[in-house]
Amino acid sequence: MKALRKLSVMLGALVVVAMMTATANAGCGDIGHGKAKLKRQGWQGSEFGMPGLRLASNDNDPITGMWKVTFTADGTQIDTGFAVWHSDGTEIMNSGDRSPLTGDYCMGVWKKVNNRYKLNHAGIGWDPTGTVQVGPANIVEEVDLGPKGDAFSGTFTITQYDLNGNVLATVSGNITGIRINVDTVINTF
Repeated sequence: MKALRKLSVMLGALVVVAMMTATANAGCGDIGHGKAKLKRQGWQGSEFGMPGLRLASNDNDPITGMWKVTFTADGTQIDTGFAVWHSDGTEIMNSGDRSPLTGDYCMGVWKKVNNRYKLNHAGIGWDPTGTVQVGPANIVEEVDLGPKGDAFSGTFTITQYDLNGNVLATVSGNITGIRINVDTVINTF
């Protein structure tokens, strides 16, 4: 009985490894011009829930990178922080004007549409004590990259929902971003 259980565990593990190996090695290298070259890849879920590798773009869009961002509405700064736009179309932001108790990180997805960038960003709203969840927050941005690629500007709309999906508040305004690079001194917010 013990041997049968060990055999079934080993067979199960072998099947999982075989499935992942087939996915992982498909197209990992490019043997062209006499030199092997690795291709960048990222994880992607499949329709069956099993992770698989997919080819990540070698062409980084100019928006990718780290940005210091500032949100203003009616001339008043309502948030500032740091955002990273990734080449796979995802984004993450650390809000400088929100306490970690109330949720200072949120994530989004972006796409370039007609030379503009549209970002759909999700966060979770909490009460000021950070102990009661208010509901999801949705931030939609549309920005234009400056001609040198070191700044962007555009508009945003933040919609705060309650836990039942009802709109609690909406605010719109302007957003600006300044690129952070390896030589940027980050000494102000």
